[in-house]
Amino acid sequence: MRWMLCSGLAILAGLALPAAAADDTSAAGYVQFVEDFAATCVQRNGVQIQVRNTHPSRTIRIWLDRVQMGVGTGDRSRSELPPKAEPEPLGCSRTLTGTQEWKLVRAQFVD
Repeated sequence: MRWMLCSGLAILAGLALPAAAADDTSAAGYVQFVEDFAATCVQRNGVQIQVRNTHPSRTIRIWLDRVQMGVGTGDRSRSELPPKAEPEPLGCSRTLTGTQEWKLVRAQFVD
């Protein structure tokens, strides 16, 4: 399952983007992208993109691909998202050269 964040979407700080319908066997359904108005990102007319785990008790390992101005950058990151933790910042939705987004490539429960 892939996730794509629409660039330029203006919503209130901390308001979550909708996650896919989740059951306890699909880790991807518990991965959620959120936006925050971080100062550096706002200066670039963007928002800070963050990712978090919404599962109440299980840690999730994720792999993300970064896309700059619609083109994959070849950057693949991996993180472990504990339950009930603060969202992990990824970067700004806009850089000095254009839009930026992240796509969920894979998600799995760690335990």
